[in-house]
Amino acid sequence: MSRKTAQRKHDLTADSAQKELVKLIQSFSYGHHLHTVFSDFVEMSALAISNSVDRAQFEAREKRYLEIAGKYKREEVERFPQMLGLLVESFEQRVGVLRKETAYGLPVSGGLTDVLGEAYMMLGLGNDRAGQFFTPYSVSRMMSMMLMGDVGAEVERRGFLRLHEPACGAGGMVIAAADSILAAGRNYQQAMHATCIDIDPCCVHMTYVQLSLLHIPATVVHGNALSMEVWGTWYTPAHILGGWTFRLRRRLEADLLKAAVAVEGQAEVRQAGTAVALPERAVSAEAEPADLAVLEREPLQATPPAPTLSRDATSLAELFEQSLASGTRERTVFDKIDQLTLF
Repeated sequence: MSRKTAQRKHDLTADSAQKELVKLIQSFSYGHHLHTVFSDFVEMSALAISNSVDRAQFEAREKRYLEIAGKYKREEVERFPQMLGLLVESFEQRVGVLRKETAYGLPVSGGLTDVLGEAYMMLGLGNDRAGQFFTPYSVSRMMSMMLMGDVGAEVERRGFLRLHEPACGAGGMVIAAADSILAAGRNYQQAMHATCIDIDPCCVHMTYVQLSLLHIPATVVHGNALSMEVWGTWYTPAHILGGWTFRLRRRLEADLLKAAVAVEGQAEVRQAGTAVALPERAVSAEAEPADLAVLEREPLQATPPAPTLSRDATSLAELFEQSLASGTRERTVFDKIDQLTLF
């Protein structure tokens, strides 16, 4: 999307708070590069939100907050909380429309949007050389409706949905998924959890701020989903206050147990087939390795085996989490900080 196209879209669809937010960011242009101002704004907002709930990382993040604030004059620093307030107001206006539709029994229209992503593109901050363009929210919304299927049935079966976004951008796809869950008559704050990864710290901060303001349970990782490197982890307030560290661990343990039982069942079937063939052919030193592998299998373990790095993972994000749980790292991404011990 070109800057002119983004400008026209912004003029037609942006609410009053969104327009004021963009104007306030542009007011810095006389003495600062807009990309730097925008990046500092979303990072300071992310640091402020994180420090209200994540005490384990408080000192380092408070130091970083003061370091960023030191780059600006006092009157400039005072604009940053104003910009955060306008962002909050924009989301409140949209959620307010959804509440009215729900209260009157009307179909939920999909009133959420990727506020920061739209502002980023409207300001012309996309990196053309790196091919960095944020998907228009209308496209993300359409994709989420096509891909998520019968949300209600899946939530009934599993308790909640897990979303994996290995290149999250500003978090627009996750917001669209929450929008679709809401349209299906479910509370996305209880019915979903997102794991978001991005290599760009500005994108990480945008995603974290927007998902935090919408109270979406999520783990936002500053890392590389291909090389599996991790440089920082951000837990939204909904994740911490909702006890999602333990809910995700229980889901992981249940899935591993099911996988172990399935493997054991397959081994039992193979053993039964071998046992039928044994009377016709005695086991000797010349027995094939495959036969011996079946006969000498180990008994079922009392606890499920630790997850191993497998290319059978259904998504990059799952592969990413498996790598963290493998022998190369001590703990999974969910165990890096036991958030609930802080309360």
